[in-house]
Amino acid sequence: MVRKLTLLVFLIVYLGTCVVTATPLRVSPEMELLAGVLSQTSWIDDRGPRGSGNEYYRALQEFFAAHKDHRAVTLAQELTKKNFAYDAPPAFICHLGPLPDLELAYEYSDYLVGRAGGRDILESFRLALADLAAEAKFLTFYTQWEPYLGASLAPSRDGFRGDLVESWLRDFFGWTPTEFHLIMTPSMFPGGGYGASVTDADGNSIAFQIIRENGSSEELPEFPSGVSLENLTIHELGHAFVNPSLEAYPDRARGLRPLLWPVRKSMKEQAYSSVATFLNEQVLRGVEVIAARDFFQPEIETVILEGHEKRGFYLTSYVVQQLEYYQANRDLYPVFTDFVPFLYDQLELYQKENSTWKDRIFGRFLY
Repeated sequence: MVRKLTLLVFLIVYLGTCVVTATPLRVSPEMELLAGVLSQTSWIDDRGPRGSGNEYYRALQEFFAAHKDHRAVTLAQELTKKNFAYDAPPAFICHLGPLPDLELAYEYSDYLVGRAGGRDILESFRLALADLAAEAKFLTFYTQWEPYLGASLAPSRDGFRGDLVESWLRDFFGWTPTEFHLIMTPSMFPGGGYGASVTDADGNSIAFQIIRENGSSEELPEFPSGVSLENLTIHELGHAFVNPSLEAYPDRARGLRPLLWPVRKSMKEQAYSSVATFLNEQVLRGVEVIAARDFFQPEIETVILEGHEKRGFYLTSYVVQQLEYYQANRDLYPVFTDFVPFLYDQLELYQKENSTWKDRIFGRFLY
């Protein structure tokens, strides 16, 4: 009851002090163009659905099968072999403008250029995708499916408190990106999502959440909804806040490599093989626990905490303690970036007090 009242008070305060506009859940034709191209590559071997996939995905895959020799598919396969995978391809699309031109709307991040192996490769891929879309008349195909895709989003839209999630993130971190975008991807699998952010010409941050289809339906696409969707949104949009805050101190992150050593195998399987990525994810999981106290029933907080610890994020409870200190001392730390040096201090202290000699020796050599 107390937590329900806390959430109610939080909502009243925000409705009374700002205009809250929910960011709509939508399907992006540009992201679907990418998904169709990837469906013709070895990407599908690791990131495909269980079974044959939903009706729309099967149609999309068949549509692009006639263009599997196009340069866009060839480049996508080369990038996939170079491990330009997981979050990298969707993040690439977030930097581009709408079809049919697919112009470069936001300059590629250093992270994206590094993942691809060079800016020229990304530009070649962008131009090839635009050429393929025109040659195949992809927008005509997509328009035919648009009402069907809109209907598939109805269960996720029902009761989704996206406006409240965004407001909570603004309040917790002390600042906000200029825009939020929530993109549903009926042809990317299986469940979960990706977080990405871009920077406009004025230096403003724009946050994206890419939400994958569950991967088990062979009929209408199915996506997360309810608690699962709201918790996922806290996590994925949270990347726009946590990543730049922690990555502003690369030397301090590298000094914490021994923390990754005990769970290195598990983290590699989850594509979190660098200490910087591990720390981003670990802090975000702590944020999820804190947010659950305002959004969900008490037992959900426990489920989220235990779930992350089972997946190898063994620092979750410790990080939650630090975030509680941050919340209790916002006069000292008006924004999260002010708090990050103290958070690094505490992580270094934990490492000193808890790492074994093997962790310290072998952890030094992690990249």
